[in-house]
Amino acid sequence: MKINFTKKQFKTLLDLAYLGEWTANSIRPDDERFADYDELFQYICSHAKDMGYDDLVPYDRELNAYYPSKEYEEQLHPIIDDNDDYIFWEKLSGNLAKRDFDQEGGTFDTLDDRFLRLLEIEERYEKEFEENGLANLVIKEDN
Repeated sequence: MKINFTKKQFKTLLDLAYLGEWTANSIRPDDERFADYDELFQYICSHAKDMGYDDLVPYDRELNAYYPSKEYEEQLHPIIDDNDDYIFWEKLSGNLAKRDFDQEGGTFDTLDDRFLRLLEIEERYEKEFEENGLANLVIKEDN
């Protein structure tokens, strides 16, 4: 199979490959990385020179691999940061709501009622965090 890309399309593909590989592997130790993702990212990077983007992912002869330049990473990390921030607040609100919901231990006539109560608690946290961030979040000491 052969796929032809315009220069702009290739740059978008390179961006997506970087973002995807970063998402999949950045938190993993070397022995737990998704090798298929690494390999595909390296393959895409190997064509960057042909498309005029070798400055974004230069080849390191010593390591025998392509690595994103600092400037390229700086272009894409705001996307990663935005996603991380969004996920942080969503997970925090959702996890705290689930905890509170489980502690309530109420009974519900329907699954819809149960779900609506969980959403109600979660929305309370979302509003709080939107208005105050973490300012009012306190860890209680067990006495």
